[in-house]
Amino acid sequence: MLLDERYAIILDEVRHRPAVSIRSLTERLGVSRETVRKDIETLAGQGKLMQIRGGAAPIVTQEPPISDRVQTNAKGKAKIAAHVARQIPDGASLIIDNGSTTLEVARALVGRCKGLRVCTNDLQLAEVIGPACKEIVVLGGRLDQAELATFGLEVVENLSRYRAEFALISAGGISARAGLTDFTREAADLRAQMLAQAETPMILADHSKFGVIGQVVMQACSPGTVLVSDEQPSDEIVSALENTRVEIAI
Repeated sequence: MLLDERYAIILDEVRHRPAVSIRSLTERLGVSRETVRKDIETLAGQGKLMQIRGGAAPIVTQEPPISDRVQTNAKGKAKIAAHVARQIPDGASLIIDNGSTTLEVARALVGRCKGLRVCTNDLQLAEVIGPACKEIVVLGGRLDQAELATFGLEVVENLSRYRAEFALISAGGISARAGLTDFTREAADLRAQMLAQAETPMILADHSKFGVIGQVVMQACSPGTVLVSDEQPSDEIVSALENTRVEIAI
């Protein structure tokens, strides 16, 4: 098989899967592990894929729209939401970012909690969680009409004035090679600050985020940050999260 043919097959496999192993590629291509590893290194150097431990993954440059994300693993997100909602007492203060999982948490809190004080950049979430709240602060800034959420320097500056008992944020991707990642610098920086502004920082990510690598690496998390997911991550991801001081709750 010619070199260009191998490259085309590898890229096609990566394009259609969250991650592809060297083992599966050797079986598909009929070549040695070393050959596949070198092919992956070359393609990673060309910026066409991300080399990960034991294989390769696509470089994701844009997150799907919120209308699509709410349909992905709805049952898993509902489990996460129920777990988180049980930990929030009446009258608690929360910082919540935009995302399909955090939106599910907002729904779970309505009818369960009262008197909440919420600070968020998500307009839809603010509307949903309203019945459970005594006060809602919507962080002003540039409106992303696709996400119905605000971003930018103004949002970060507004956030710096607030402190909360809980921070509930999403993540673009979680991988062994890159750790916690996101798709824009704005989102990554905002989420990192939200975690830093809370006594109990929580990252909510269902298993569909495992192996996904965004192009922006999130800042190191504060000690005590908890990742809440619906499934146990791989041992490699667990090890990577431990190195970033993130605990895991399933």
